[in-house]
Amino acid sequence: MFSLQYGLADESYKHCYGIDYADKGAEAFLQSHTISLVAARRDWVAFQVLLRGNGEFTVSVGDAPVFSPKGPIPNVRLKAVVDGHSEWPVKMHIIGFIEDDDRIMKADILLNDETVHVEPDKVQPIWVEICIPKEAKAGIHRGKVGLFIHTMFEDEVCIGSLEFELVVKDVVMPEPSEYGFHLDLWQHPSNISRKHEVHLWSQEHFKVLEEYIKSLGELGQKAVTVIVSEIPWSGQRCFRVTNYLSNLFEYSMIPVERNAQGRYSFDFSVLKRYIELCFQYGIDKEIEVFGLVNIWISQEDGYGGVAEDYPDAIRVRYYDRADGCYKYMKSAEDIKCYIKALEGFFIENGWIDRVRVVADEPSDVELYRRRLNLLKEIAPSFKYKTAINHAVFISEFKDEIDDFVPVLPCVCEEWELLSQLRGSIRGRLMWYVCCWPPIPNTFISSPLLESRLIGILTAYMDFDGFLRWNYTVWPERPRERISYRFPHWKAGDTNFVYPGNDGRPLLTLRYKNLKRGIEDFELINMVKKLYPDYPKRLEKIWDRILFSKDIRDFHPSIGKKAEGLYSLDYEDYLYMRGILLDLIAEA
Repeated sequence: MFSLQYGLADESYKHCYGIDYADKGAEAFLQSHTISLVAARRDWVAFQVLLRGNGEFTVSVGDAPVFSPKGPIPNVRLKAVVDGHSEWPVKMHIIGFIEDDDRIMKADILLNDETVHVEPDKVQPIWVEICIPKEAKAGIHRGKVGLFIHTMFEDEVCIGSLEFELVVKDVVMPEPSEYGFHLDLWQHPSNISRKHEVHLWSQEHFKVLEEYIKSLGELGQKAVTVIVSEIPWSGQRCFRVTNYLSNLFEYSMIPVERNAQGRYSFDFSVLKRYIELCFQYGIDKEIEVFGLVNIWISQEDGYGGVAEDYPDAIRVRYYDRADGCYKYMKSAEDIKCYIKALEGFFIENGWIDRVRVVADEPSDVELYRRRLNLLKEIAPSFKYKTAINHAVFISEFKDEIDDFVPVLPCVCEEWELLSQLRGSIRGRLMWYVCCWPPIPNTFISSPLLESRLIGILTAYMDFDGFLRWNYTVWPERPRERISYRFPHWKAGDTNFVYPGNDGRPLLTLRYKNLKRGIEDFELINMVKKLYPDYPKRLEKIWDRILFSKDIRDFHPSIGKKAEGLYSLDYEDYLYMRGILLDLIAEA
């Protein structure tokens, strides 16, 4: 006879299963039938329902009829409601698994499927998310998740329920477009076009791009990524990964033509359309330009520069009307003309103050200075931003760069200097992680609370925001095999979302926990603005979340494990949120 176990887990739980691997955490959650959460108005709460049957079954989060090709097996339907508030939006997603580098299956994807099949004795998590309207009354609100079961043509019966409590505080969360947190997740539109099988920069492509931009806007993204020359990262050197061929090349947004008289013309319409689409979703604080400085090369593989007399490998492709052939600019003068025209486009549209010409991890100080000085000579209106993975660049360019974005280990190495620069640099001070350091990070293998910690750590360091390169840099078959270039890149290093079959991104548990951490940043900054004695007010929070108060201890060379640096207990983060909301409500 079929029997079902069910329970509740928090939003930071990541279920895992695999050969010789047992996720013991699930056992306790399967015995938990109530959960208490705290939120503001215009906020959201989330938790997970865990199901496990002694036989196979289907689970449904919708109202459509369900029959299985497996035959007459039970279907379990979930229905979540907030008592007395049927108008409060409730979203449910069945959580999909992805294979990590260690071959263990780990929960990550928020599926759009209404129904999935569940194997016997496997734990299936379901994401439940409730939106609290701005008009909601402060106080305690309760609700439940009902579980209904039937097989084939039987009448459905309720077999139980799980209860939740929402403590709503008298605080209104800002809209994502109003966040002070400067989020910069690099966009890779060419990869989006490939995975969704639409032509680059076509109407169909822009329709798909809008869904991704919308998802970034809902996170509070602030930077528009634009690509203005061909393959500025040389495809992340994907041509060297021969055991899983994947196309990671990014292409320019600007078509170029040369007429029969040798004069160039530049079509900025795609570039303008993309920028304005991002602006439409509140992504309007920065336009970051890739393809003008520190172009990645791999000379031995054929990916070098084209113009021998220009000190960078900028690759500008153009259509030559004289003979109907595509070619690349091969002289410095032509490239300078192109850069000057691009500067003019940004000036003409009134966007030049938002533009940042980005260098991604330059490694040669003198070469970068030479390139930077030449760009300043060609286009004096440009401002500059650098993702730094060599600490020496911070001191060398502290008076020449507008926005500094060191990787976390470089933050540790130059903590004293960065602390001094916070109030003196012209632009923003941010940080990033990528394939390095191992902790904290946002890999499939990383605890979800590390995604959340990003916002909290940014607030603790008093930085402006966070950068990551990886929103949609998927390998060839991301939903089948996200592991790529291991051990140099860990699974999940390349993405926060997955391509959905309906042209929309599939969000992830990592996306949701990152969003939660950004909101923590906003609440912490509210407290900083409301209380002159905020350092004292925040002490109990830092004591609960950060076990080491010295940022330099986060350097991998120190050898500290995650458990010695920060909390991995969800209850500590729930406590923190409650304290922050109380402080703001009292003020």
